[in-house]
Amino acid sequence: MHPILADRRRLRLFLAIWIPVGILISVLPYWWMGGSVEDAWVVGIWGELFALPLLASWYITRFATLDATAWRIVATVVGAALITTALWTAAGRLWFRAAASVFPSADATFSLFQPLVFASGAMTFVAMCSLNYALSAADEGRRAAQRALHADIAAREAELRALRSQVNPHFLFNCLHSISALVPSDPQGARRMCLELADFFRDSLRAGSQARVPMETEAALVRRYLDIERVRFGERLKTTVSLGPGAEGTLVPPLLLQPLAENAVRHGVATLIEGGTISIAITRDADRVLVQVENAFDPDGRRPGTGVGLANVRARLETTFGDLAYLRVDAAGAIFRVSVSLPA
Repeated sequence: MHPILADRRRLRLFLAIWIPVGILISVLPYWWMGGSVEDAWVVGIWGELFALPLLASWYITRFATLDATAWRIVATVVGAALITTALWTAAGRLWFRAAASVFPSADATFSLFQPLVFASGAMTFVAMCSLNYALSAADEGRRAAQRALHADIAAREAELRALRSQVNPHFLFNCLHSISALVPSDPQGARRMCLELADFFRDSLRAGSQARVPMETEAALVRRYLDIERVRFGERLKTTVSLGPGAEGTLVPPLLLQPLAENAVRHGVATLIEGGTISIAITRDADRVLVQVENAFDPDGRRPGTGVGLANVRARLETTFGDLAYLRVDAAGAIFRVSVSLPA
């Protein structure tokens, strides 16, 4: 689209600048050559009308674009400037001759100021073509940046969908193992766990259909998940989930915290005969939200795993927040701690 006509701000700026410029390239030479002040406005109208071919110069630059050879650009622009200015001055000659009976000064002095007007008009046309090239290049650069941004957003969304699709199968795999372990010793518990699992998947699918969910929803999903695991572990599993004031509305990718709780159960409490406590604390500090997941574990009794849980959370944080979020792991003694910090 036309870089000036398609943008109202540019068009207003062009008209505001052109009014004095149009007078300069027409009325000023007319005065220098002894033209009457009373007839100057007729010359001024003719000068202002040069704005029309100047705006049309964009189509010249579209014919000889910046990727063309230099000689083609120069020949096209200079040729168009000479032809356009010649037609404009010819139209001025006809206009002044037609009005000679009323405004004789313009017609009488036209041959004197015509060379100056022709030169200034041609140079103005060339300058306008240069401006069109600059505006077109700027617009193309902005469009390229927007395309790159949209492509980056689409790539990140695709990556997030792929990462999110890993969560449920990974969780289901672990839950099926838990149910299988319950069937011989506690069939009723296994049945209850299946029902709880169905409810959890219904809630998680509802949350998973959204790009972001409030931290309050994430905390509720984690509590439901831990309730499911408590069916299996009974008194061996003790949990606390606290959500501090100000952190409830923080938007995060859905099912971001569940893999952390799952990791704490499978590789922490499950490795201890006496069980242990899983503590999840979500707090807000100024413009940051901190999530800490702590659990007891046996440093010598780690269970083998696929490594999906923590890696998935770290990748989703990086994809969603970039350098503004991080995940840190700290194993001190018999306590395993995962800390997540993200912008509020």
